Amino acid sequence: MATIPLGLYLWKRIHQCGIDHIFGVPGDFNLAYEDYAQNLLDHIYHVDGLEWVGNTNESVLRPLYKLNAAYATDGYARTSGNAGCFVTTHGVGELSALNGVAGSMTEQIKVIHVVGQTTRPMQKNNMMIHHSIGFNPDHQIFSKASQGFRVAAAELQSEEGATDEIDRVLRECFVQSKPVYIFFPLDLVDKPVSAKALEKPLNLYPDADQSKIDEAAKASLEALYASENPALYVDCLGQRHQAQDEIRELADKLSIPTYHSNMGKGVVDQDRPYFVGWYNGLVSPVGIQAVFEQSDLLLIVGNLPSDTNSGGFSRKLPPAKSCSIDSESVTVKGTNYPDIPIKAFLQAMLKALSQDKIPKPTLPKIPKQQPEADADSKTITQSWIWQRIADHLQPHDVLLGETGTAGFGLPDTINWPKDVTWITQTYYGSIGYATPAAFGSEIALRGVGRRKGIQGGRTVLVTGDGSLMLTVQELGNMIKHSCAPLVFIINNEGYTIERIIHGARQSYNDITPFNYGHLLPFFNMPAAEAKKNFHRATTKAELEEILAKDQLKSPKAMQVVEVVMEMLDVPWGLPTQLALRGEEAVKEMKEAGFKAPRRVGRA
Repeated sequence: MATIPLGLYLWKRIHQCGIDHIFGVPGDFNLAYEDYAQNLLDHIYHVDGLEWVGNTNESVLRPLYKLNAAYATDGYARTSGNAGCFVTTHGVGELSALNGVAGSMTEQIKVIHVVGQTTRPMQKNNMMIHHSIGFNPDHQIFSKASQGFRVAAAELQSEEGATDEIDRVLRECFVQSKPVYIFFPLDLVDKPVSAKALEKPLNLYPDADQSKIDEAAKASLEALYASENPALYVDCLGQRHQAQDEIRELADKLSIPTYHSNMGKGVVDQDRPYFVGWYNGLVSPVGIQAVFEQSDLLLIVGNLPSDTNSGGFSRKLPPAKSCSIDSESVTVKGTNYPDIPIKAFLQAMLKALSQDKIPKPTLPKIPKQQPEADADSKTITQSWIWQRIADHLQPHDVLLGETGTAGFGLPDTINWPKDVTWITQTYYGSIGYATPAAFGSEIALRGVGRRKGIQGGRTVLVTGDGSLMLTVQELGNMIKHSCAPLVFIINNEGYTIERIIHGARQSYNDITPFNYGHLLPFFNMPAAEAKKNFHRATTKAELEEILAKDQLKSPKAMQVVEVVMEMLDVPWGLPTQLALRGEEAVKEMKEAGFKAPRRVGRA
């Protein structure tokens, strides 16, 4: 019987799942130890088509901690529409990465976290090996810490049955679209296992009863056919469960008024004649809330009803007039059909759909955008910047909006080109996420473009000066790996999203200012190239001149654009949502000097 090392089996199986890149940072428990000839990371290089991509965090010179790797893997998974994988070392590495994994768990991102552990004898004898805790250390204490942030784990302790455990856990990652862990003791890496299992492809789709799926599809379609003024509402979880193609096909065939959530933007292309806009409850553009809530049936796909994704819970999706297609169930006007995978359900619905029975409601008319009060300002304003960035987008771009003003300003924009992927960590909201996620996106775009035959497609990162400081070193990795993202840095003197919540002028919301002109040469971009690729705009005219440059339209290297804005200027949606907290919140915002909450009509 042909055998291969267990470590090699792991990477071959992961590559078979459609993953082409492995993120992480080397550490001694995913490297060689004592007399073990091969290490876990070396085996990556023995898999054709699989590539190691390193990350940094905590220290540019001596990186041992893995938060950025978790963020980058998350961005890679979102952009590729598949899964991502990263490696940490025992203890310090896996704990540092845990915050990033928690975000993936919260927002249902397929992430595989491989942990290089101490050897089995070390674990059995509770040896005081570095990265452990106490005088009689339990080496599994770190595994226990991550139990609430994963849906499955392979805690390998023998080569017997190890391949089955790896396969089981990889399948769960795809079926549930959430993180999984594979704990790999160093002395198991080179243990021989049968290679035969690799000949059988993994089934990465959930099991389901087709008769139950068809029953739910029939009930949903009957409700649709009986309605007069239906609407389609698209959130993000269908995309997470690899059902974006089915959602787009359903939207085209229905051609009924279609809306998106904050996190669901871009799932359906905005150039479609039936597309209406962003519905976010009370935090919706002028006219949207009224026409949406007049619908007599709501087809809701992939709902994620967190406060920041629902206008502070003001989004109204009444069960009595809703058909809610969730990731693992369908509910039609209050009747629940459990254990229904979203992708399989949409396929059944499309198959059974009768085109001539679909209602044809009149598309609503939304008030046109009114001029902003500060429209004549020569300086760059929040009311102007977001649509200007949206106008700069190109087909197949990936746009990342950091938690803060970008996460609230960009969802309100219109006229996006086709096939733009929108990434924002709106629910978990860990500031600093977007920069390493942009690195993951850049790496994923290489494979996505190759597989789909797509030319172009840029990573466009919009981050605040405060958020950037947490993970700025990942810009260096992008330069190292010849990535060419557009990085817009909103320089508005600190944590603006925190200022508007409380303490607008308190020092805890200040940051140590950077001279962003030094970023690129600091990360070892040649001086002449760095000077050419850094841009600074303090006025609208300056930003227009920068955006017109060919090197931003077709970048060959990283482009950094510093955008200088007022400290107390914010997108209208942010104070509008915070105003839902009550009169005291509104009073505090006004006294601090923030612009008054307002809504902006969109054509």
